[in-house]
Amino acid sequence: MYKKFRTAIKAMVALTILGFIIATPANAQFGDIGAFLKAGADDARILTREYLRPYPTGFGTGLNAGFTESAAPKKKLGFSLQIRPSLAVVPTGSQSFDVSSLGLSKIVVAAGENPIAQTVAGKSDKGPLLEIYQDPNNANTKVGEFEMPGGTGFAFVPAPIVQASVGLIKKTDITLRYLPEVGIGDYGDIGIIGGAIKHELGQYIPGSKLLPVDISLMVGFNQINVNANLDLQPEGTRDPNDPSLTSNPTPNFNEQQASTTTNTFVVNAIVGKSLPFISVYGGLGFQQATFELKMEGDYPVDSFNPITPTDDYVVLTDPFSFEIDSESNIHALAGFRVKLGILAIYAEATAANYFTANAGVGISFR
Repeated sequence: MYKKFRTAIKAMVALTILGFIIATPANAQFGDIGAFLKAGADDARILTREYLRPYPTGFGTGLNAGFTESAAPKKKLGFSLQIRPSLAVVPTGSQSFDVSSLGLSKIVVAAGENPIAQTVAGKSDKGPLLEIYQDPNNANTKVGEFEMPGGTGFAFVPAPIVQASVGLIKKTDITLRYLPEVGIGDYGDIGIIGGAIKHELGQYIPGSKLLPVDISLMVGFNQINVNANLDLQPEGTRDPNDPSLTSNPTPNFNEQQASTTTNTFVVNAIVGKSLPFISVYGGLGFQQATFELKMEGDYPVDSFNPITPTDDYVVLTDPFSFEIDSESNIHALAGFRVKLGILAIYAEATAANYFTANAGVGISFR
């Protein structure tokens, strides 16, 4: 029995990881943000924030979904094991942005170019040609140029979820999520930890046994870490005036990484009814999410040298980091669970700034 149970867990984890790789072409786009560093750390930070802006809300809404399978907590020692991936739909307004409105210090949109660029969730079309100047007011100080990358053409943010729930005393259950840090091909690695607790409130209402529905409160959190490998190699020669020449004479350009951490919090008030074969529920809630990105490693950045204006570079180490808060707070949710013996089928929808669908299968006892 233990071997079969362990095999089931491994299969669920493998399917979740595979689904994340297949459904997340955004992983490949991380390599494109290395090109932003051609303009230096300050402008690169601004461009990267705008390009990845759909992530905190998409990940946050997706990870905060799917914690529950009914309004009633599980019975004491009841247990379920579930795979419930989510997809958050990125609205049209979050799929593009205007580069010319960002207040960049060294970057200008090339003459005749449309300044509208795609976010990571936008269309796959390439964005405008951007020119880099040491002094944007002096056309003779041009350092280089690059095209804004297109989006993935995939206006969704997936969130992989494998979780287990167990019933405790006092009409309470807990749900745990855990995915140890695992590699996702050449892209990097991913790790997830999370949990939730649900407690029935109806038991405190006089005459609650006569109520036709169950009423519960659920509180949950998640943390997902995704690290993407980058590859920005130098062209030309190192600028002899590079400020980091003494402190970092032999930079390593083969260990570049974008490290991201998404932290989420959710609280839901849930009302529903459980019947022998189906449970339905709905509710209102509040959620938050914070997305943090760190660019780590050594990066060659084009510099302006009047003698060789297009061939020199300087080295930036750990060039920038930033945080973005999600745009979704208040939300409504509705879902159901169908039990066929120990097999259970789940589905849930969350209406927020980013609409999110969550569905999956699992095994459930009591």
